[in-house]
Parts: sequence; structure tokens; C-alpha cells
Amino acid sequence: MGYNPLSLLLHWFTVLWVVVMWVAGVLISRWDDSPDAVYDLHVTVGVLGLAFIVYRIVRRMMRGFAEANPGHAGWERWLARAVQWVFLAALSVSIITGVIKTFLGTSTQYSLWGAEVPKIGRVRLGEVGEWVETLHEIAAYVLFFALILHVGGALKHVVLDRDGTLMRILKPSSPGK
Repeated sequence: MGYNPLSLLLHWFTVLWVVVMWVAGVLISRWDDSPDAVYDLHVTVGVLGLAFIVYRIVRRMMRGFAEANPGHAGWERWLARAVQWVFLAALSVSIITGVIKTFLGTSTQYSLWGAEVPKIGRVRLGEVGEWVETLHEIAAYVLFFALILHVGGALKHVVLDRDGTLMRILKPSSPGK
């Protein structure tokens, strides 16, 4: 039993989005004088992916999670569900804090593929801005930790268990399943 094609598309889009956002975010935070292009890439990909990610989160909250594989141990099903909730929470916090930083920060504009886009507001966030920044970074690290657990679980099922679990997210389910 696999996921439907839309669920697969949203999953793999989210994977690509998170990887690009993570790499650009790390470069921004670790590179003292990171080029504006890296920041612009982070903001542009964030803004363009925002609707898809929010749609995925809302869809998941409304439809619930896919049924856990009954062949897995109870602790595996519990851990998989916990990681899914952590993903949703970390993505939500990342998005909310990213939007606050991008559109309500102190500078007046940012570049969207080279075109200057005015910000919605020019609120000086002050100390609140530091909290927003900290929450944004914590959410990114939590997301990365959840990603490590998720990939580790997938590798366990491929290498150790050889139970076909990975095929659920690689191959769409047949209609009616």
C-alpha cells in the first residue's frame, strides 16, 4: 500500500524545498559576509514554496496521516508518527518566523530573482526580532534532526529489514487502494 500521486508529489517537493532552504540558511548563518544572492535565494525559494508547504500541512491536518504499516513494531509506528508531528511543527514554525523576518523586518525590500520587492511593512521588531530569529534557527535544527531520524528509519527498512517500506513513498498506490 502506497501513497496517492499528489501525496508523493507534495512529499518530494517538500524534500527538495527543505534541502534548498537548509543549505541556503546554513550558508547565511555561517558565512559572515554571505552574498546577497544566497539570502535572495533563501527568501525566493521560501516565498515560492510557501503555498505548497502550507497546503501540505493543512491537507495533512485535515486528512490525517497515512495508516502505519501494521507489520512494523509498535515502537517503530510510534516513532514514525512522532517524527511526522515534529516535521509539521518545525515546518510551521520555520514558515511563520520566516514570513515575519522577511516581510516585517527592518529593511524595506528584498530581491526576488533580481527584482526588488517592497516589504509589506517596516516594523522594527527590536528584541522580538531576536526571538523570531532564534525560533527560526531552532526550528531549522529540529527539522534537520527529524530528517535524520526519518532517513535513518528509511535506511533501516531498506538495508536491515528489506521489507519494501521505501516503495510506499517511491511508487504511487493504485486507484482505489
